[in-house]
Amino acid sequence: MGISRYEKNLVVRTSTIEYSDILDRRGVSYIDHVSFEKFQTLRVRDIIGIEIINHTWVPSDRFFKLAAQYYNDPTYWWIIAYYNNLPLETDAKVGQVLEIPVPLEYILSALGY
Repeated sequence: MGISRYEKNLVVRTSTIEYSDILDRRGVSYIDHVSFEKFQTLRVRDIIGIEIINHTWVPSDRFFKLAAQYYNDPTYWWIIAYYNNLPLETDAKVGQVLEIPVPLEYILSALGY
């Protein structure tokens, strides 16, 4: 199983009255949000040894599918999203070239995992 993207990040729980309509519609009493403020910025010296595979985004692509394809583990989808500064799959545009950093162990090390 992959390393969780939540491991080093603050989880904020939303359960206040301002969100009661949303919570009721979803049938839950709270929603957890993850703060990514603690992700360290990658510097050139941190990525020595990392190779980049270019992948052109197509309509059927999903980060978890790319992680399964390139890392053999869909739980590392967040690395592809983070590395390409794309918080959501909807931020990726058809035809956009994403950079997939490999090997996985090197990028995890550069991120401090």
